[in-house]
Amino acid sequence: MSHRKKFESEPAHGIRPANGTLSVVARGAAIDPRNRFAASQPITWMMRIGYVARGIVFLIVGAFALLAASGLGTHPHGARDALESLFQKPFGGYFLWFLATGLACFAGWRFMQAVFDSEQFGNSFYGLARRAVLTGSGVFYVALAVASARITFAERRMDEDQSAREWTAWVMAQPLGRAIIALIGAGFAAVAIGLVVKAVREPYRHQRQVPPTKRIWADVLGSFGTLTRAVVFLLVGCFLTIAAYDSNSREAVSLAGVLRAMQEQAHGGVLLAIAALGLLAFGLFEILEAWRTPPRQPN
Repeated sequence: MSHRKKFESEPAHGIRPANGTLSVVARGAAIDPRNRFAASQPITWMMRIGYVARGIVFLIVGAFALLAASGLGTHPHGARDALESLFQKPFGGYFLWFLATGLACFAGWRFMQAVFDSEQFGNSFYGLARRAVLTGSGVFYVALAVASARITFAERRMDEDQSAREWTAWVMAQPLGRAIIALIGAGFAAVAIGLVVKAVREPYRHQRQVPPTKRIWADVLGSFGTLTRAVVFLLVGCFLTIAAYDSNSREAVSLAGVLRAMQEQAHGGVLLAIAALGLLAFGLFEILEAWRTPPRQPN
């Protein structure tokens, strides 16, 4: 009997006793900053605002591309060129500041994903590579947020293609510049391959708390949009690699240049329309992603 009382008086490891005190395991989980990060309401809203802003950017670029494919517009635009066109519309300045704020939120979310490993990629070579990609994405969206805000008070000197060529020329003028450009092109191609794998695997299928019918549509939009982005990344990488091989910075292009290259091909209107629909699909998918449940807590 004394042994039974002694056993009942000692709580099992990791279980909250009746008097309300926490065990060592529970206290550790409660103070783990990564767990607080995953459950933070402000961070959840930052994630949602960021995904919506990113989705809006893709919707805008896709809409301009679709107008160009249908003959209602002259040529497709990249992100910054499209946003500059919208700045000329009523309330365009307010819209750009809202979008810049949302893109900054998305960049912050990407940095947090990389630092806190909220997607549980781990510290293996593959995991660190995935987290490095998240960091690169964060840097890109910081630049896009700054560029969006800058449109409201400073006139741009050149379009996206001219900017890409000027930047490529500057890099190639440095020691080992051509090799660096070739490596960047290979990096774009590697990202494209990763996007294809992501589209095939559909890792987001089980992460959204939505009804099955809506989940099917979300999967279709996500896969189609992701494959479209893969094609764009691959073509940007190819153009950069060709520029490095020929030592000609004029062969480098931006997103706008890739879309225009599609438009100039035989049946270019059809190719551009498919790309436009893919960009629109990804924009809608990103807005759906904004309302998914937050990522699970890191281990």
